[in-house]
Amino acid sequence: MSTLLRYAVRIFCILSLGALAAGNASADTRVALIIGNAKYEHADTLANTVNDANAIATLLTNAGFNVVDERKNVGVVEFKRAVREFLNAAANADIAVVYYSGHGIEIGGVNYLIPVDAKLANDFDVDDEAIPLDRLMLATQGVKKLSLIILDACRDNPFLRAPARASAAKRSVANRLVGVEPTSADTLIAYAAKAGSVSYDGNGANSPFTTALVKYIAQPGLDIRIALGKVRDDVLASTGKRQEPFVYGSLGGTDISLVPAPPAPRVAATPAADSNASVAADYEMAERVGSRQGWQAFLAAHESGYYASLARAQITKLSVGAVSGPADASAANKKLGATAGIASKEGPPQPPDSAPEQKPGREAALQTVGANEPATMSAEQICKAEATRLAQLRLNPTSDKIIGFSHDLTCKELRPQVKRLMESFGLEPLKTATTETIDGLGEKSIDIAQACKRDAAELARIRANLDRESAIRFARELKCEDLRAQAARLLDSVGN
Repeated sequence: MSTLLRYAVRIFCILSLGALAAGNASADTRVALIIGNAKYEHADTLANTVNDANAIATLLTNAGFNVVDERKNVGVVEFKRAVREFLNAAANADIAVVYYSGHGIEIGGVNYLIPVDAKLANDFDVDDEAIPLDRLMLATQGVKKLSLIILDACRDNPFLRAPARASAAKRSVANRLVGVEPTSADTLIAYAAKAGSVSYDGNGANSPFTTALVKYIAQPGLDIRIALGKVRDDVLASTGKRQEPFVYGSLGGTDISLVPAPPAPRVAATPAADSNASVAADYEMAERVGSRQGWQAFLAAHESGYYASLARAQITKLSVGAVSGPADASAANKKLGATAGIASKEGPPQPPDSAPEQKPGREAALQTVGANEPATMSAEQICKAEATRLAQLRLNPTSDKIIGFSHDLTCKELRPQVKRLMESFGLEPLKTATTETIDGLGEKSIDIAQACKRDAAELARIRANLDRESAIRFARELKCEDLRAQAARLLDSVGN
């Protein structure tokens, strides 16, 4: 391997590791300890505890937890070792979950979790034979965001059924756990049943409590407090209100979930033209009017923006069309005189420059005569405006709109793009206005687009209501050479 290649590989590896580290830095570190005790040596075997532990371990593994340490049927030594090892795993974690399913006991206000090999001859034995809940709480003290301890250990306890017991310490003994408020911040202790009550194994593969836990606690983005509240509601419903889970502890005001919410989908930017429906409606109405006065009225209401640029481009094109033929001032005067004569029969004549009667709404504003002088735009501005209009057309293209745009196009740089757009719709490109020279009020322009536009409209009309005579007449009177091939195919379709 050459020196250059080795260097490139090294740089690639460094960048890849950096990217992975950056990605991991943004995610929470989540660890879990799962213990299910069923096969007690000095008590009956529990039905669902191992199944429940398996269900929770599978749930958290699928949820992407970094560490899921699952232990089954652990004795006292292994239980203590598991808690000690979990202390190291949770030291720098963001979220830690401890789940225990098995027998539990309360003596002297202290909750104990019972290993499968525990032999409790009297309450004094509990310190050596069982694991205090405080030991689990201590193992999660270094967690940054959330410590969640879940205890399904409120079953009927066979260890306290002896009729006579020696009690060296004379402590109160109960066969169910009592509620304990955690001393560490951001810690929750969730009991399968309220203090002093019993939890049930249920008739299915899992207990009602674990069934509800699997359903809710790993929902992406669901705050753990809400999730545990839903667990409570489900268990109450499934047990006929005989079992009520309970949660002790408190968290801050920030939502905390065991599984982060998925990233919000990126929403495509909406075109600026769609953000102002009223401006778009005004533009469409001015386009229907199609006069310079209509565009000037639009600009009077909307002086800037996307549609204003398009309106100025329309005025420029109308002005270019006016230059292509000589102005007939005498004809205009005659027409004005005739108008005045008609007016004199019906009432007093109005001055020629008087404003027409105002109509309510936008249509009246757009038909109002504006300034006589058109707005002027450079060739670069026209191309920019037409490029913007082309981009808008591509968002919602139709054959009629594409043909109309091709007729109006004056920017030569955009013609290849328009041609490709027409070809993608199976349209044959029409010639746009070809102008020899335009210099101010310069020389006469040669424009064949109008004839092609009329012929294209007639062709569309005939295709919509096809008959042989109309097709023959269209082919005979056709002016636009670009439509010859389509006219020939039209004649073939009617059998001529």
